[in-house]
Amino acid sequence: MIRQHPRLIKPARRLTAPSYWLKCYSTAKLSSATSYHNSLQTFLTHAKSTNLSPISTVYIGTYYEYLCLSTLRRLFFTLTRTGGRSDHGIDLLGHWTIPSIPFPLKTLVQCKALKAKTNPETVRELEGIFAGAPAGWKGENVVGVLCAKREATKGVREAVRRSAAPIIWVMVEDSGQAKGRIRQILWNQRVSELGAEGVGVGLRYLPGEEGNKVEKEVVLTWKGKVWDPDGGKHRG
Repeated sequence: MIRQHPRLIKPARRLTAPSYWLKCYSTAKLSSATSYHNSLQTFLTHAKSTNLSPISTVYIGTYYEYLCLSTLRRLFFTLTRTGGRSDHGIDLLGHWTIPSIPFPLKTLVQCKALKAKTNPETVRELEGIFAGAPAGWKGENVVGVLCAKREATKGVREAVRRSAAPIIWVMVEDSGQAKGRIRQILWNQRVSELGAEGVGVGLRYLPGEEGNKVEKEVVLTWKGKVWDPDGGKHRG
């Protein structure tokens, strides 16, 4: 069952709509930044073999980057992790395929593995990575994505709205049964101008793991229906 929501999907406890400007939903050949791991599973194997502490900043940051990479596939982002000393603040790099335009949008992603709520400064940091983007990810048809563990504050939403850059905000949870669950997406008018106008959003209701509890999952819609051209392969 799909319920349409024209503006903003907040975390399940609050589903309220913001102002009109937000479209909301509540991924050249790339190589991985390291030869030791290129996915969440291979990173976990590498971390175990090297005794990398799960509470170290390297472990926490890398884990969240791979979690976001995997999770964003369900919204049709195709990404590769590029994090490293010379990444210019870019954690993931790739493309976003949406049905409203015949070509994918180039995508730059920052992942903020912070327990605390982020602030407007994180949006300004995201704006700065456009200048350091690699060849092929500069100029037209490029969007910046900011992933965080907590929902966007009022200040963050305002910073996204005011930004001259095409910016998408995604809340990706990383704990408990909700790990990898997308709770919130915001984007500004600049993203719509690149071709996202007309893409919709819905909530897919799924059976939960605890009794009759119902879980919610954000999905893209196109022409009033769930947009799922590959028959659910992106959900894995």
